[in-house]
Amino acid sequence: MKLSFIEVAGFRGFRDKLRVELDGAFTVISGRNGTGKSTLCDAIEFGLTGVIDKYRVEKAARESLADYLWWRGDGAAPAHYVSVGFRDERGADFIVTRSRETGADTTAAQLESVLCSGDALPDDAIRQMVRTSLIRDEWIAALSLDLTETERFEVVRAALGAIGGPDYPDKAKAIDALVNSSLSRATAVYEKARDDLNYALAQLARARDAAARLGDVSAALARIDAEIGSPANQMTDKISAARAVLTRERARLNGLGEAISQLQELIVFRRDIDAEHLDGNLQDATLRRDQAQQRLISAETAIAQVQLRLAAERSADSVAAALSALIAHGEHLGLDDGHCPLCAAARSSEEFAAGLAKARARLNALGTGVSAAEDDLASVTKAAAPAREEISALESVIAAFDAQRRQLNQREQAHIDLFDRYQLSHALANDLSGLERQAEHERNRLIDLERAILTLDASLSVQQIENIEETVRGLSAEVDRAADATARAQRAATQAKTLERGVRRAAGEIIDERLALISPLLNELYQRLRPHAEWRRIEYGIRGDVRRFLSLRVGNNLNPQFVFSSGQRRAAGLAFLLSVHLARSWCRWNTLILDDPVQHIDDYRALNLVEILSALRLSDRQIICAVEDRSLSELLCRRLGTGERAGRRIDLELQGDGIAAVQTDVPPLPTAILLRSTVERIAG
Repeated sequence: MKLSFIEVAGFRGFRDKLRVELDGAFTVISGRNGTGKSTLCDAIEFGLTGVIDKYRVEKAARESLADYLWWRGDGAAPAHYVSVGFRDERGADFIVTRSRETGADTTAAQLESVLCSGDALPDDAIRQMVRTSLIRDEWIAALSLDLTETERFEVVRAALGAIGGPDYPDKAKAIDALVNSSLSRATAVYEKARDDLNYALAQLARARDAAARLGDVSAALARIDAEIGSPANQMTDKISAARAVLTRERARLNGLGEAISQLQELIVFRRDIDAEHLDGNLQDATLRRDQAQQRLISAETAIAQVQLRLAAERSADSVAAALSALIAHGEHLGLDDGHCPLCAAARSSEEFAAGLAKARARLNALGTGVSAAEDDLASVTKAAAPAREEISALESVIAAFDAQRRQLNQREQAHIDLFDRYQLSHALANDLSGLERQAEHERNRLIDLERAILTLDASLSVQQIENIEETVRGLSAEVDRAADATARAQRAATQAKTLERGVRRAAGEIIDERLALISPLLNELYQRLRPHAEWRRIEYGIRGDVRRFLSLRVGNNLNPQFVFSSGQRRAAGLAFLLSVHLARSWCRWNTLILDDPVQHIDDYRALNLVEILSALRLSDRQIICAVEDRSLSELLCRRLGTGERAGRRIDLELQGDGIAAVQTDVPPLPTAILLRSTVERIAG
C-alpha cells in the first residue's frame, strides 16, 4: 500500500480545498515556511489516527490543540475534512476521510485490516504505524537519543510488533492476577474467621467473669420482682424488665441531681436579691411614685393657672401699648379750641390734664401685671421639677424590682417544671436536705437493682459457657483451615509470579533475537550518514530481565547522547528511526514520509541522506519528503528520479488569500547519461 493523494479543506492553515496527488515512486514537497508542508504531514497523521502527536503541550492559556485543528482565519471554509487515499499493487484504492462534523468514516479495525498484515501487531497498531512511517524533524532526536533507555526499548519493540503465536506473557500475567485474586479471597476468609473467633473468645471471657461474680439468686429474684411490679415467667423477661426499670430510674435519679443543683442556685439567687423584702420594697417604691405623681399634678395645675393669667396679662399689655401711643399723641396735640383732639369732647385744660394723668396711672398698672405673672410661672415650674425627677428615679427602681421578680418567678417555674418532668414530689421543691436524702436513697436502691440484674446475668452465663466453648472450638478449626488455604494461595502466588517473570524473560530473549535484525540496518544507515569521522559504527545493548533497557554506544562504549553535537545527534537519531522503519514486518504501508529532515544537519550529511533515500526508493518504497530549500528539492528530484519510475514535485505557494499546489512530474533520468558521465569522468 502506498499513498495516492492528500485532500484537505478547512484544516489548520488550509481554508479552501486543496488536493495533492502523490506519485507512487517519490514526491518532493517544496515551499518556504508557512506554505503548509508540515500541515500536509499533519493531515496524514490526523486522517489515520484522529490526533497530531508532535506537540508536547496540549493545553495552554485555557486553549487546547483541538481548538486549532480546523480553520480559524478570515473568511469561512467551504468544508472541514481531511481525506487520505491509498492504492495497492493491484491498483485498488482505499480512502480514509475524517471531518469535523462526523468524525472518521473508517474504524481502527478496518484500517488495520488494510494497512497491516499478520498476527504480530503492536498495541495501537495504526498510531504506531504512523509514528514509524512519518519522521519529523522534531522527532529525529526526541524519539531516539533523547529517550530514556526503557522508552527507547519500547519504541523498538512496538515497531517490531508483538511476538507471534500465543501471547504467553499476557497469559502468565492473567494467571498471576487470578492467583492473586484467590489469595485475596483466602486472606479475607482467614481474617473473617479470626474476627469471629476473637468475638467468641470475648463472649466466653465475659460469661466466665459473670459466673465468677455469681451471688444469691433467690434474693436477686425477689429484689427484681419487687421493682418490676408484675413478675415475669421467663428469666430473660425478668432481666429485660428490670433493665428497663433501671434505665428509667437512672433518668429519674439524674433528674433529682439536676433538681438539687437547680435549688442550690435558686437559694443563692433569692439571697442575692433579698427575696423576702422584694415585694415590700416594690410596694414602697410604687407608693412613693404615686405620691410624687400627685404632687406633680398639683404643680402642673398651678402652672396651667399661671399660664392663663400670663396670657391675659400679655393681652392687656397690647392694650397698654395702644393706650401709651394715644396719651403721647394727645399730649403732643393738646386741646384743639377747647376740645379733646382724640374724642372732640369739650374739655378744660384741667380736665384734659386730669384725663391724661388717669390714663398714665392705668398704663402703669397694666405694665406690672405681665412681669408678675412671668415671675409666678417660673416659680411654679421650678417647684414641679423635683417631682418629675423623683418619678423618673422611682420608675427605674420599680423596673429593676419588676425584672428581679420576673426572673425569680421564671426560675421557680422552671424548678417546678423539672419536678413535673421527672415526677418528683412538690413537697420537696424547696427542701434541699430532703432532696439530697431522697437522691441518696434512690442511688442505693438502683445499686441493689443493678447487682440483682448482674447476679441473674451470671446465672445465665453459667448455662451459656458450655455453648460458647463449643462455638470457640468450631471457630478455631475454621481458622486453621483458612490459614492452610491462605498458605496454599501464597505459595501459588509466588509460583505464578515466578512463572510470569520467566515468561517475560523468555519473551525478552525472543525480542532480543528480533532486535538483532535492526543492528545491520542501523549500522549501515549510520555509516552512510556518517555522523562522526572516527566513530564509524554504532552499537546497541540490551539489559534487564523484566524491565528492559536499550542503549546506543559509539567508539569506546560512549553514549552519543552526551558526546555528539546537535547535528551529529540528529544524524544518528535519523539512522535509528530509519532502521526502525525498515524493520517493521507487520506493516503493508510501504511509504516513508520525512518532514523537513535536514533542518538541523549540515550539507554533507544532507547529501548522505539523499543517497540513502535514493537507495530506499530503488527497493520500491514510496518516498515523500517535505523540504524548504529549493536547491535541495531539485537535488532530491534528480537523485530520486534515477531508474525506471517517474516522480513528482509539489511546489506550495501563497496566492492571494490561499495556498496553491503546483505539480511537476519528474521523468526518470536515463541510465545512459549516467554511464556516459561516468565513462567521461574516468577517461578524463
